[in-house]
Amino acid sequence: MTSSAAVWVDLVAAMRELGPVVSADPPGTLAGHTGAPYRRGSRPRADAAFVRALLEHLDLRHVVLHSWSMGGLVALSAAELAPSRVSGLVLAAPTLPWRRTGRFEALGWHTVGRAALAVGAPVAQLALRVPWVRDQATQRRAVETAEMFTGQRASAVGGDPKLVSREQVAVLAEELQGLDPGRLAGTVTAFGSATAAMFVDQRSTMQLLDRVTVPVLLLWGTDDPLIDQPSHRLHAQRSGWTPHPIDGAGHLLPVERPEEYVAAARAWMPSTSP
Repeated sequence: MTSSAAVWVDLVAAMRELGPVVSADPPGTLAGHTGAPYRRGSRPRADAAFVRALLEHLDLRHVVLHSWSMGGLVALSAAELAPSRVSGLVLAAPTLPWRRTGRFEALGWHTVGRAALAVGAPVAQLALRVPWVRDQATQRRAVETAEMFTGQRASAVGGDPKLVSREQVAVLAEELQGLDPGRLAGTVTAFGSATAAMFVDQRSTMQLLDRVTVPVLLLWGTDDPLIDQPSHRLHAQRSGWTPHPIDGAGHLLPVERPEEYVAAARAWMPSTSP
């Protein structure tokens, strides 16, 4: 929900062997080129409606939707909104509900966590309306991204970010240089939605997962610190779901290990044939 179509540049080239590829650029992404019609930022259901409209506009059917991280919630919702057009889902390191490790943890998220999201997101959005704060946040985002790909902040995403091709890194760097600071406020909503889906509103998210009727390939890296691997294995026990962990990969799985990503999709694809 925050990444533009450019984040798939390397992967698109590799995926063309599987068939025609369309890389969507949802509204309001951090460095995208589509306008931002959402008043309060990107949310899974709103982005899913955009994906459905795109599929209808291009008259695409028997589509396998590929998604990464927060985009997994968008793909799941889009499959529900466009059942006649979507035949399968590939979810890479999606932001799915984490397992509860104790009764008090659940209570904490339903009380303190819910309150923090309700108050924190509007406050952050308000702060980002201040030009100085917005400019500082934009500069910090660019620095952190650069450090991530040079290995200085690799622990934040796991795996080996230095495996991402220089061309892909150059594209992302160019987008960040031209970043519109006004888009930062929308990313607050996106991150808040993902956090709520994982920890606060787990019941509604689980119900969404249970309603999925198409085959699902669930990919994740075993060195990804941003997902809970036992939870992913539990989610993949649903009928029609296929788990596929990739050893040593981190959260940047699709661009860190594009060949392994495509190989996993290729082996799974026959189950989605119309």
